[in-house]
Amino acid sequence: MTLIEKTDNFFTKHEKLLSILSLILATITSILLFDVKVSLSGDDCDYIVAAGEFWKNFTYPGHHGPLYPIILSPFVGIFGIKLVLLKALSVIFIVASLWFFYKSFQHIVPAIIIIPTLLLVSINPYVLFFASYTYSEPLFMFMQALFFYLFSKYFWNKNSEYSLKKDWGKYLALALAIMGMGLTRTIGFCVIGVIILYFIIERRWKDLIYTVSIFTIIFGIFYFLKPIIWPDSSSVQSFETLLAKNPYNPEQGSEGFSGIIQRLIDNSNIYLSGFLYKYFGFRSSSDLPLKDLPALSILTYILFIICFVSVFKKNKSLVFTGLYAGILIFANFILLHKSWAQDRILMVYYPYVLLFLIGGFYYIFNKKAFRSISFIFPLILASLFIGTGIHAKNRIGKNLPALQQYLLGNDLYGLTPDWENFVKMSRWANENLDKDVVIASRKPTISYVYTGRYFYGMYNVPYVNIHEITKQSLVDKNDNIFLTIEVGENQAILNNLAPLLQYIFVTKQGASFSINGKGIKSAIVYKIEKSLFSEDLINSLNEYKLNYTLDYDSFLKQYVEDSNVGYQIIDPDVLLQNIKDNNIRYLILAKIRVYTPQNTGLFINTIHQYVTFIQLKYPNRFVLRHTIGKEETCELAEYIGE
Repeated sequence: MTLIEKTDNFFTKHEKLLSILSLILATITSILLFDVKVSLSGDDCDYIVAAGEFWKNFTYPGHHGPLYPIILSPFVGIFGIKLVLLKALSVIFIVASLWFFYKSFQHIVPAIIIIPTLLLVSINPYVLFFASYTYSEPLFMFMQALFFYLFSKYFWNKNSEYSLKKDWGKYLALALAIMGMGLTRTIGFCVIGVIILYFIIERRWKDLIYTVSIFTIIFGIFYFLKPIIWPDSSSVQSFETLLAKNPYNPEQGSEGFSGIIQRLIDNSNIYLSGFLYKYFGFRSSSDLPLKDLPALSILTYILFIICFVSVFKKNKSLVFTGLYAGILIFANFILLHKSWAQDRILMVYYPYVLLFLIGGFYYIFNKKAFRSISFIFPLILASLFIGTGIHAKNRIGKNLPALQQYLLGNDLYGLTPDWENFVKMSRWANENLDKDVVIASRKPTISYVYTGRYFYGMYNVPYVNIHEITKQSLVDKNDNIFLTIEVGENQAILNNLAPLLQYIFVTKQGASFSINGKGIKSAIVYKIEKSLFSEDLINSLNEYKLNYTLDYDSFLKQYVEDSNVGYQIIDPDVLLQNIKDNNIRYLILAKIRVYTPQNTGLFINTIHQYVTFIQLKYPNRFVLRHTIGKEETCELAEYIGE
């Protein structure tokens, strides 16, 4: 008896016990990794806010997958924002997904494949990390596992032969599961392509026609009724945004074929050579981005193909699993921008990737040609358990001090000073300011989750298009002179010109613009009526050696010709009007770090820019009312109007 056969006998003999143990381990590991804080990105808070809006106003949650906020909504509506309760739902979703995952493959794949996979996932710290966050991934894992369970029950049985008249309920249940996946994460709709391909391979034409037809009907009914029930509903990111070169600047156009290929290469390196092998326990557990290893990415593709060939005639459930994992991950690599790299994108597919690869290696080493070295397979399993166990130990050890503090009531323990001061200021503002006043926050959903109060989201500074400026300048230059001055130390002498300030030009890092041949970081443009322009002003500029130009056309030409858009043009009046239009009274000036692990002195200064740019033209419109923190302080400014 080979080592593989002995190992298989062990897992088969203790399969029931080990399957229950895996669920217990997943629950315990989830508790040990539990984190009561919200993520610093605020994405998890978005779901809570959307859930509250759905419960309160029946607002369709269109920005992200809508199903998760809808499921959260009664818990938010009835119990309020209880983070521990909402996070506990994620634990339930993940543990339940592992149960359905097991039931999908029980007695269909050998115990030596399913049980090690189940145990490895149940102690994986990167999967169970999400058991304490209100992201949609835990729900997606549950919907995904439910889909596999239904597909396993109905379509992996060799003797299954259905008629639409008698078995329409089976196809309907599968269609609803697909809808559940797609409405949790849009990429889930791609599973219909997996089903089509699988049924073609299996030549199950009736199943193909029935499944696709019923899904199409359900899909069509939902998207027909949606605009009727929710006429103002927004949608998730458009296909154009996904294929744009820069999702935050659509003017740069769409990716061409070469751009898509490069995106595939980049994402393969990030997710395969990086995140996947980190999940295996074979790479560092560091929070820092892992170095791309293209050779490892290529090797992974080769192993995937080899495993697919090895299971093709051996186990149809593993064929389906390989198609599912391969197609959905490949679709993610094509559609997602490199800058969006997050391990949770791969996390939901990890159990199926692991199952497929372990299954592939099992059938490879079970062949006669490899019987003499079949001991390698148990060694692979052992190395996976050792690597995953070490990562779990490190992650749990790192989280235990925080867990102890949470139990003592310190729910902000572990936050860096910038974030701690921001949350404290949000709470102070909620407790001390009138409930009807509008408060602007750079992270309004985080402010909301920690206070239960809505804040106005001020995410970016509105910019003016250079082509609009050049067009307007042609109209204005007949009666006005444009004075463009580099922002410098002697700017105070221009205070009298503040009401005439028109635009502020800010140069982004790495860009190059100049006045009189000297590179500038920022410049201010004043529009002065010709009748008010005097030689005294020029004399003052020269006396204080300010770098200026009256050649507005040449100055603007630099920006018109800049294809990289390495600048921002701000109109203080637009900023001020936005504050007035939204009745903003207070603004939280938080110094949230650009680089979270370390205070480099750089911080997200969106709201600071709002105040600063408006103050340049309209001094004394803001006053500081409160400050929190000695380092990386957070301030509260009040807009006092004219």
